[in-house]
Amino acid sequence: MKRMLIITSIMLNIVVLVGASVIWFNKDNFIMGIIEARATRLHSQFDILSSKSANVVFLGDSITEGGLWNELFPGVNVVNRGIGGNTTGEVLSRIDQVFKLKPEKLFLMIGVNDLNRQLGPNVAKSNYIKIFDLIDKNIPGTEIYIQSVLPVNDDWKRIDNTHIPTLNVELKNHAIQRGYTYIDLHSVFSDSNGRLLRNLSNDGIHLLGSGYELWRKKIVSYLSDEHMTSQASGTP
Repeated sequence: MKRMLIITSIMLNIVVLVGASVIWFNKDNFIMGIIEARATRLHSQFDILSSKSANVVFLGDSITEGGLWNELFPGVNVVNRGIGGNTTGEVLSRIDQVFKLKPEKLFLMIGVNDLNRQLGPNVAKSNYIKIFDLIDKNIPGTEIYIQSVLPVNDDWKRIDNTHIPTLNVELKNHAIQRGYTYIDLHSVFSDSNGRLLRNLSNDGIHLLGSGYELWRKKIVSYLSDEHMTSQASGTP
């Protein structure tokens, strides 16, 4: 009888674990489905809008997408080409939309989702090279600003900060080699342990208004001539 109870208990535990795994797997798939469907909707809009032109383009993932760049830089002809969930590979696949805009300046931040999806830093490094080669070929007259990948903090459980400094070293080296401007945002967004400052995010990765204001202050001097800079800073 005792043996039967033990076997029954083990079987029930197995059923619970399997059930929980199935639920978690489906939950992950459901979330990814939402992200991918939204990305497709934005991508289709960018196709239509690529016939326009822009002085400044911000390109990246959800961290870029979340920025209200027109309001952060009033008076600047700026467009947002961030899509939530994008990896370096997905930016690579749609960067032709940016080329059609023929921007004077391009601000790029991408790479954290390669870690978020467990693709690894080597995939990101390989895609960086492909992205930069296409940039050099298609918009050689555009000023390129490579922004460092931001850290996360302990609230974001999917990744840690282990590979982010390595990616940023890679980005800085490419910027130097290709004549781009590298902007170190990582150091000003990090605490003493290299984690994202808690007052800048409510989930450990995405930015609150305080984060975008800090970002604005860090890059405002790169926005064109004295007129554009004064407009972006709100001065007459």
